[in-house]
Amino acid sequence: MNRAACTIVSPNYIAYARTVAASYLEQHPDHSFFVLLVADLDDPTPFAGDAFIPVMLHEIGLPDLRAMAMKYDILELNTSVKPTLMKYLLHRYALNALVYLDPDIYCYAPFTPIFDALDNGATAVLTPHITTPVFDARTPPQPSKEQDLLVNGTFNLGFIAVRNGDESHKLLSWWETRCLDDGFSEGRTGLFLDQKWMNLAPGLFDRVAVTRDAGCNMAYWNLHERTLLQVQDNFANFLVTSPVSDRVPLRFFHFSGIVVDDPAMLSLSTERFTLANRPDLHTLFSAYKAAVIANRNPAVEALTYGFDAFTDGTIVTRLARRLYAKHQSHFTGQDPFQADGPFAKFAKQHNLVQGAAAPAISTWREFDPHDRRVSAVHQVLKLALRVLGPHRYELLMRYLSHITVLRNQSIFLRDPQWPPDQAEK
Repeated sequence: MNRAACTIVSPNYIAYARTVAASYLEQHPDHSFFVLLVADLDDPTPFAGDAFIPVMLHEIGLPDLRAMAMKYDILELNTSVKPTLMKYLLHRYALNALVYLDPDIYCYAPFTPIFDALDNGATAVLTPHITTPVFDARTPPQPSKEQDLLVNGTFNLGFIAVRNGDESHKLLSWWETRCLDDGFSEGRTGLFLDQKWMNLAPGLFDRVAVTRDAGCNMAYWNLHERTLLQVQDNFANFLVTSPVSDRVPLRFFHFSGIVVDDPAMLSLSTERFTLANRPDLHTLFSAYKAAVIANRNPAVEALTYGFDAFTDGTIVTRLARRLYAKHQSHFTGQDPFQADGPFAKFAKQHNLVQGAAAPAISTWREFDPHDRRVSAVHQVLKLALRVLGPHRYELLMRYLSHITVLRNQSIFLRDPQWPPDQAEK
């Protein structure tokens, strides 16, 4: 059987790609492993000698690569090209089955139940984030945790496996269209990268299998239901216990949110579990962090992404990307990264960019509810409620919710310089 797996990284994440590739090939020595390099690079030479087969971004057949690279930030671009890559690999290498794995995954046992499902006629195999409800006393409380999954999606798309066939081609083509058009990380509009679309897949396509095997895609989000048992003094020999499937082999662990240089860190994405309160994970995490560190390649990691600035070095902000995406039709047929091009001029004219310094990325962790500026905003809202009354105040909140989506910010740019065919109606 002609089988393979793949992952997607930009050069700064190459150590993770090398690690997942080596672990997968150790468990499946007769398979191939492909790595898509998401960067403005044409030459695969820096990746020669690695166990994986490098695929350059321009090879996979994106309809307008530079427009897509302007439309999406680095995370969105890495995730939105996933179905395009999978379609390319299935066709180019005449594969019978293909597995996608996020780069921060490590494989500990063969994917036997996955391939058994595909061999028995499954179009695709997905893994749910959780297989049992979250009932525990940890903080944040369980409803909040399950609500996170309502926002991010039922299935974790750090993994998907497909069998080559007509139905999988339909699934991948549908998914590709959605990712190319709307692969944003934009919770306010119900979008979350490539992942949220797969909520619909089992209802839209035949024979989409959902595996509840606890050894598949163990990660911080399902630690409430899964515990690791080390059966020998060997980090590659683990069993997983859970209410759904007791004492099954750990096939792959998803180290999402890991910080490999911090020995104590389980994941940046959770406060519910730490390595301090999960001693069953100590050996697993220390070995994985050491493997990633050993696979670092400073020369490759220093390669530039290439889609983060205009040609004069001006950094492209997320706001500029969102407005480009909203009004992309006005700039067709042009390289949006050209510093003397129409979009760069437009972005600078409307203060969408601020120069060559990389913009700081704001997160909720930085939010201080006691900041006096926050208090001032609260006072303004109290005044608005008093002046407008509850019904008009609700309309104001709906309007503010609409324009907090960055793609809708063009309402502020309605002036003589705004191209007529882009004006909001």
